[in-house]
Amino acid sequence: MTKTRIMVVEDEWIIAANLKEMLEGLDYEICAVVFSGEEAIRKAEEERPDIILMDILLRGKMDGIEAAENISTFLNIPIVYITSYTDDKTLKRAKETDPFGYIIKPFEKRELRIIIEMALYKYAMESKLKEKSRQLEELNRNLETKVKDEIEKGRKKEHMLIQQSKLAAMGEMMVAISHQWRQPLNIIGLLIQDLEEAYEFGEIDDNYIKSMSRESMAQLTFMSNTISDFTNFFKPMKEQVFFDIKEAIDDVISLIQLQLENLQVCIKSSILTDSSLKNEPSNDEFICNGFIIKGYPGEFQQVILNMINNSRDAIMRKRQSGEFGTSNRDEIDVLLYKEPQKNVIKIKDNGPGIPEDIIDRIFEPYFTTREEGIGIGLYMSKIIIENHMGGRLYAENTGNGAMFTIELTT
Repeated sequence: MTKTRIMVVEDEWIIAANLKEMLEGLDYEICAVVFSGEEAIRKAEEERPDIILMDILLRGKMDGIEAAENISTFLNIPIVYITSYTDDKTLKRAKETDPFGYIIKPFEKRELRIIIEMALYKYAMESKLKEKSRQLEELNRNLETKVKDEIEKGRKKEHMLIQQSKLAAMGEMMVAISHQWRQPLNIIGLLIQDLEEAYEFGEIDDNYIKSMSRESMAQLTFMSNTISDFTNFFKPMKEQVFFDIKEAIDDVISLIQLQLENLQVCIKSSILTDSSLKNEPSNDEFICNGFIIKGYPGEFQQVILNMINNSRDAIMRKRQSGEFGTSNRDEIDVLLYKEPQKNVIKIKDNGPGIPEDIIDRIFEPYFTTREEGIGIGLYMSKIIIENHMGGRLYAENTGNGAMFTIELTT
C-alpha cells in the first residue's frame, strides 16, 4: 500500500527533525522538510505531497499562513497548521485559509496521527464532493443543451404542423372562395350575354354603358377584395400586433358564409353585454369599446376557421344520420363577450356533440374521427391560443351540441 507523503514546514530544525522522526514512526513518508514560506511554495510544487504540516510562524518575509494560502490556491494540497500560538487574531487568520486541521504544540504521537488521518479523510470527502459537483454541473449543462435541442425540435415540429394546418385551411378557403366567386361570375356572365342582345335591339347608350360598367366593377371589386382577404388570412406574422377580434371573426365569417348558406347551415355572430350567454341586445357603447388584444391575427383567424369548420362537419354528420327533425335548423353561433381581464369567444353548434369517450383527446395531434382528416386542426388551434397568445381553449357539450370556448386575456 502506498504510504502517505508528507511535507514538513518548520523553521526550528530540532523541532523539524523530531517531527520527521515521529511521522516516520507512524509509517508516513516524509518527502521534504523546509524552513521558510517561500521554500514551502516551491517545494510543494515540485513534490506534490499528499498533505503539508505547516508551522504558522516562520522566519522570513512570508509566514506559514500566507504560504498556506498560496499553496491552497494554486496546488490544492491539504494543510494542517502546527503552532504554539493560539491567540484569537492568529486563529482568525488561519481559519480564513480553510485549513484541514490545527494542532497545538506540544502534542502526542497518537494525537498527531488522528489529526493527519482526519485531515486526509476530510480532503478525500471534499474532493469527492467537488467531483460530484463537477459531474452534476456537467450533467446540468448537458441537460440544458438537450432541453434546448428538444425545444428547437419541438419548434420545428410545431412549425411543420402549423404549415400543414395552414395548407388544410387553405384547401377549405379555396372551396369558400369558389362559392364566393360563383355568384359574381354568374352576374358578369349575364351582363355580357345581355350586351349582345342590347346591341341587336339598339339599347346601348351612355346610361346602359355606365350601368353595365358600374355593375361589372362592383363584382370585380368584390372578387378582388376576396383575394385580399384570402392573402391577409395566410400572411405570416413574425410579431404580435394589436387587432380587433370581432373584426377578425367577421372577416372569417364573410369568407365562408356563402359556402355555409349553400350547405343550408346558418351562422350568426352576436356580441353579449354580459357572460350569461343569453342573446340580449348589444348596446352601441359596449360595441364601441371594441375587443382589442395583442397577438397574431392570421393565426387567430385560422383558429376561428378551424372551429367553424369543425361545427359544420359535426352538423353534416348529424344531418347524414337523419337526426335533425323537420323543424330543426342547422345553426352555428359565434358569441363574443367580455369578462374581467379577458375576452371570451364561444362557438357552438346544434350538431351531435362530442362523444364523451373522446372529448379528452380531441386536441391531441393527429387524432381525428374524420376519414379524410389529418387531425391537426384542433391541436394547432390549442397551440396557437395557449402557447402563442397566452389564452385558453377548451371544448364541452351543451346538451344541444358542442361548444368551443376561447379565452384571451386583455
